[in-house]
Amino acid sequence: MFSSCVNDLPYNAETGAPKLVLNALLLPDSMLTATVSRTAHFLDTEAPQRISDATVTAIVNGECLALTYSADTRDYRTSYTLCPGDEVTLTATHAIGTATATQQVMTHTPIHIVQTTMQPFVNPGDPVSLATLNEVDSAMLVSLHIDDPSDEPNYYRLTIDYYGTYLARYPDDIYTYYSTTEQEREDTTSGYFVTEETFFPHYLLTESSSRLVIDSESAAQLLGGLLYMTSYNAIIFSDEQLRRVNGQPTIDFLMLMESPRTNDEMYNPESGWWGDDAWMNDFIFPSDTVSHVTYHHHFMLETLSEDYYHYLNSVSSYDLTGGTFVGEPTPIHTNIHGGLGIVGSYSSTMCSGEKGYEWP
Repeated sequence: MFSSCVNDLPYNAETGAPKLVLNALLLPDSMLTATVSRTAHFLDTEAPQRISDATVTAIVNGECLALTYSADTRDYRTSYTLCPGDEVTLTATHAIGTATATQQVMTHTPIHIVQTTMQPFVNPGDPVSLATLNEVDSAMLVSLHIDDPSDEPNYYRLTIDYYGTYLARYPDDIYTYYSTTEQEREDTTSGYFVTEETFFPHYLLTESSSRLVIDSESAAQLLGGLLYMTSYNAIIFSDEQLRRVNGQPTIDFLMLMESPRTNDEMYNPESGWWGDDAWMNDFIFPSDTVSHVTYHHHFMLETLSEDYYHYLNSVSSYDLTGGTFVGEPTPIHTNIHGGLGIVGSYSSTMCSGEKGYEWP
């Protein structure tokens, strides 16, 4: 129960001078770009516009480069292509003031899938989101190794994309009417058409890896000692949070060996017809028309600079607490001297794997 009262107080504080906002992400093998704007007072009715008449320079490995403003992209850029390990100092000068920051361009960190083994799975129990998993009795353990570049703390963001595919076949008259895919092929032995369909099994972080910090935008639920993931989750963490196998940081996942949804009652043997179009809209097929189930998982590892890591975590904390009257204010991390913003860096590497079997 809450109660409140309202008392309007006059606000006489001065707005203060605006500050420059300098933002840049330094990516290896990419053009050097930066944006410049200014801060706005919370009473301002208009959002601040980007500044197009600043002087922006970059010192890259001791060499001074001038960045020119592009009206098309509304940023400052130079034709120089950044390389891993470059030392970059960005400076923006305007009538408002001067803002500067120094950052090193991150190097690529290899990742490897070192094992994919089958193991029994027991549902720890979740009556809401995982109630349908009672019939799942096995899971694929996927262990991911990170080739840590040094003994110093390293920072990462891991994005996971996973899904299952299967082949579904059905008569040509139904296929012609409903399907628009271009991935079909004709089964000449039976007169059926076959298409590749997609389904999404559950993906879990194991108990040893569930201590990782989860991006506030991801949909994750703590499930016993497991962490339930959804596709395109972004996990932000440091290597100090991971267990090590033979000296290498390791993350373990469980992909539950779920099968595509099927419904044998939708097929009418007498008429040879699958009934209404609901089965097509829901992508549910009779069990004897489904085969060749394959589980896919793709990982993208971004090696983050320390400042960019702290910036992302502060934004996540702000998203969790910002806008609530009981929330603790969270300052956004900045590494800009003389202003605000972030000059960060990250590099990306990817690896993929899959496992298939005949179903049923």
